[in-house]
Amino acid sequence: MYEMLRSFSEVVFVLGVLMLIAGIIVRQINDAREPYKGRVLGTVVDIVAGEPDRKGKALGIHDYYYPVFAYYAGGRLMKEQYHKGSNPCEFHLNQQFLLYYDTGKPHHFKIATPGPLKKWEQLLYVSGIVALVCGVGCYLAFGLRFTV
Repeated sequence: MYEMLRSFSEVVFVLGVLMLIAGIIVRQINDAREPYKGRVLGTVVDIVAGEPDRKGKALGIHDYYYPVFAYYAGGRLMKEQYHKGSNPCEFHLNQQFLLYYDTGKPHHFKIATPGPLKKWEQLLYVSGIVALVCGVGCYLAFGLRFTV
């Protein structure tokens, strides 16, 4: 019986290692698919009023509010207006976001949003760590208990 528990803990440990490796692979795939390779923390420094998009005009909204982000890209300070606006404004002054930007054209940027691959990556990391801890815990509690 205890030999079976020790084997179970070893299987869970190996499963945890495999999940962590799978999480690393998914992260590499996600990074390779992302067209914007630059990563930076951007700050909302201004909010400007502008014309709404087609959807906003159809709803009868007269003004959209667009955030202006400040961030460093390639050693230069960039201040760029975000292309998506809203009314009421979804952003606040001094609010910070992780931004992805094009290293060739640093004025092209987007707010980093977790996609489905990012969620899989996080799920694999968390479940891998839990499996590792459970495997080690079971091994210490049951596997080594009666082998002495």
